[in-house]
Amino acid sequence: MSGTIEFSPIRVEPADWPGSHATLTAIRHQVFVAEQGVPPEAEIDSDDPAALHWLALDAHAAPMGTARLVGNRVGRMAVLGKYRGKGVGSSLLRAIIKHASGAGMDTLVLDAQTHALGFYERFGFVTCGEVFDDVGIPHRPMRLELRRFDRSQPAAPAVGGDLRHRIALDGSQAFADAALDLAGSAEHAIRLFSQRLDPRLYDRDDFCEVVLRVATRHPNTEVRILVRDTSHLLRHNHRLVELFMRLSSRMELRRLDSELETPHTEFLVSDEKGILCNQLEDGYRGYCYRHAPLEARHLSQDFDALWHRSGPAPGLRRLYL
Repeated sequence: MSGTIEFSPIRVEPADWPGSHATLTAIRHQVFVAEQGVPPEAEIDSDDPAALHWLALDAHAAPMGTARLVGNRVGRMAVLGKYRGKGVGSSLLRAIIKHASGAGMDTLVLDAQTHALGFYERFGFVTCGEVFDDVGIPHRPMRLELRRFDRSQPAAPAVGGDLRHRIALDGSQAFADAALDLAGSAEHAIRLFSQRLDPRLYDRDDFCEVVLRVATRHPNTEVRILVRDTSHLLRHNHRLVELFMRLSSRMELRRLDSELETPHTEFLVSDEKGILCNQLEDGYRGYCYRHAPLEARHLSQDFDALWHRSGPAPGLRRLYL
């Protein structure tokens, strides 16, 4: 089983302990023993043979990271150094959440290293105990209520299979067309996380027109734009920013702390159903789905967590007014 919608070319697959233990232990040894100083005898335990394991693989099937599930306890989440910050940990955790939810579990629990609390909080985990020491590393217990994914909700209206297909995107025009299509399909919310608010994608009359329609459709509609680097916007007029200035009561734009690491490069979420993801920071390669509600919900939650850690973009209002 592959993961849901991972940040391709990341592929997350189950791994059986007898056939994959060498790969799993090599990753974990590098991360926990070599880097963090965990005693080797404490890293492999009697739970491993019966645990469920997952491996994250790149486009060439090279292992990038691993995690396991023992009962309802997530553990041994490890990503090799050169792959960190690329969405590997997020992909592994999404695969585990999907498995647990599909298996009818009510909760997931884990002991998070304290520096990683924010990562798990983005997925809805909450702390449920005090900090404790484990092999010299401070941890804190966390818990996720899987009812938030509400398996008992009424079935959604039937959606054509073509809307559920993954559409691979390559090149700025393909991304611009997909962004226009997804933004235009939104009924009540657009969430856009961008590195620099790329003019080729967003400084366009057609894109601004559909955003304007969404923003003014209903008093409760939301258009939120989160940009990591606003320096280009300070030097050049940008039509989407001009629209935000005219409709500041209907649209919001914030700047993300440039030092804050994120598991995502760039994405757009239309309502909680359609997603567009660019995997390259300096290029155009990724995918979109017009109907992927579970994944759209996850990305929306990631966006909202980043949104609450962001602030106004200094200088923009002064320059554009």
